[in-house]
Order: sequence, then C-alpha cells, then structure tokens
Amino acid sequence: MESCSCGALLPENAAWCPICFKAPVDGDDLLDELHDTFRKTTWSPSEALTAPSAPPVHSRWQSGPRSFGLRVKLAISFVSIGITALGAMSFGFFFVAPWIIATALLMYATWTRERVR
Repeated sequence: MESCSCGALLPENAAWCPICFKAPVDGDDLLDELHDTFRKTTWSPSEALTAPSAPPVHSRWQSGPRSFGLRVKLAISFVSIGITALGAMSFGFFFVAPWIIATALLMYATWTRERVR
C-alpha cells in the first residue's frame, strides 16, 4: 500500500486519496520528470565567458585607465623638476628639502609601471 502526501494509506489502484481527494503520483515518474526538466533547463555558460582572459599589459609609456600618456608625464616631470630646481637655486637646498621629497614622490608615482590592459 502506498501513502498519500497527507499521510493517509491509499488502497491499491486508487484514482484519488479518500481523505484529501488528491490524485496519487508515482514517485519514480515524478523523479524522471524532474530529471528531464533539469536537463532541459540547465544553464551552461557561453564560450566567451569561459575563455581565458588575456594576460595583463603593464607600461610606463602608454596611457591607461589610471595613468597619463608620455606627453603628460614629460610635462609633469619638467614642471615639477623645474620648480624644484628654481627653488633650490633661489632659497638653498635646506629650505626646499620638503619640496624635493615631494617632487621625488611625484616622479615615482608618475613613472611607475601601470596596468594598461
């Protein structure tokens, strides 16, 4: 004897449950239908999503999303070094030491290799 989802025992070859009036469902058929549905609706990613990504490209010379191109980097360098040299000639190295350190850090940040792609 089978049992219904409500817990009642079903007589053999019953068309419905005598308690809740549900039609009995064969568990094996239900499981097969579930597997067929799962096979039909399973998502698999396209090849564009699973393809390996290109290796990253780093450069000091090319502009990227977070870096300037060569022209801007040269302009920053000439202006910064020029102002620092002019200050050192006018006021001496002792008074311009913080500006020299700031210029060195700016040059390091400007000319560091950045990821371009």
